[in-house]
Amino acid sequence: MSKMIPQATVNVMRNFLDISVDLYGIDCVLYIPNNISTVVNYDIYAKPADYSYDTYNTQVWIQWTPNKHRLRRLGLFLEDETPILAWFKNVINGQNIDITISSWFKIDTQYVPDKYDTEEFEIVDIIIPGMHDAVITKFYKIAPRRVKK
Repeated sequence: MSKMIPQATVNVMRNFLDISVDLYGIDCVLYIPNNISTVVNYDIYAKPADYSYDTYNTQVWIQWTPNKHRLRRLGLFLEDETPILAWFKNVINGQNIDITISSWFKIDTQYVPDKYDTEEFEIVDIIIPGMHDAVITKFYKIAPRRVKK
């Protein structure tokens, strides 16, 4: 990479995001799968019991209904679908955590709008609005979690 943005600047910008999520975020329990490479081999026969997760207590900031102008500023151009967007802290429990697709989190029901009948949400896409020398800001497209029984 070009190293045009110094690492100290990247760290400060990440810290600002962490402060924002810390101030405005909702407490949640984040589950990140740690055995995706083995579960991928099961293909469509994978069951929820096949996954094992690393669990973190953290905070999430959720934008339930972003308008189209906000989505355009973030680089998302959509026709009909309005996604739910979420931001997590970059540093959780003193370590940098890599949040992947298929991770999910659970929040208290009091923070969930009435149109959703679950308190569990799954990360379905990772969105990086701009690439620089390091990923400064990542946000996530989430959806209500549906688990086959």
